[in-house]
Amino acid sequence: MNGDRRAVDDRRAVDDRRAVTYDDIDTEATWNLLRDTHPVIAPLSDGSVDRVLRLARLEPGARVLDVGCGLGAWLLRALELHPEATGHGIDACASHIEAAAAAAGGRGLNGRATFEAADALRFAPGERYDLVLCVGLSDAFGGLRDNLACLRRLVRPDGLVLIGEPFWEREPPEAALKALELPRQALTDLPTTVERVAAAGWLPVHGHVSTVQEWDDFLWACVSGLTRWGVTAGGRDGREILRYAADYREAWWRGYREVMGFVTMLLRPLPPWAASLAARPTRW
Repeated sequence: MNGDRRAVDDRRAVDDRRAVTYDDIDTEATWNLLRDTHPVIAPLSDGSVDRVLRLARLEPGARVLDVGCGLGAWLLRALELHPEATGHGIDACASHIEAAAAAAGGRGLNGRATFEAADALRFAPGERYDLVLCVGLSDAFGGLRDNLACLRRLVRPDGLVLIGEPFWEREPPEAALKALELPRQALTDLPTTVERVAAAGWLPVHGHVSTVQEWDDFLWACVSGLTRWGVTAGGRDGREILRYAADYREAWWRGYREVMGFVTMLLRPLPPWAASLAARPTRW
């Protein structure tokens, strides 16, 4: 599940003559398979996504940015729930951008949603946004603190940021750390995660902790997509993909199920006149 390996589009198993190897397949390749079954690349149900996005209470004419937009599901749903808003999604994965743009067209949102293959660290908008979404992407920025620092330059002083962060539900056993390929110190517990957000100069105003059922639905969607890809590919490619699917499934069930949690939080930037609130001691 190492995100540093080269991403492979799911269609390559059928379209490319070069053999697929186990190491070709990574989380990006897996997530590309979710466009029809679980386009929100996070362990949240449709109802939970709607509840969090409605709480943003965007005003008419609001502008939304999705950093690491994936398949576009968060941004497109935000625009459906706030029909007078417009949005822009950026992602480093070109196949994600292609899928997101196609989804926007299929949902009649072409005139309100745009997508761009871009590096979030170098993205420089002409003006800041009313709502910035960035779910499950802190590792790409070098950690939660660096992610929040990047998002601050993208959101209006009176705007909102929506982030999604993993955390330890309980002390992780070695099996979980091995399955996730993570050091123990990579994550903290939920209270410490929230403390770190506050210490970075943000006001958490809402949080949704994903349920075990939401996690199960998300992971089963990943396994289902991998299985469909492997069966379609057949032969040597199919065997490699199905072997990866089995390991992916076992990593969850025998490794980090009910060990790693996920919290989605709405945040407001801390006003300058309240900066002292961010100076409270934490375990950062």
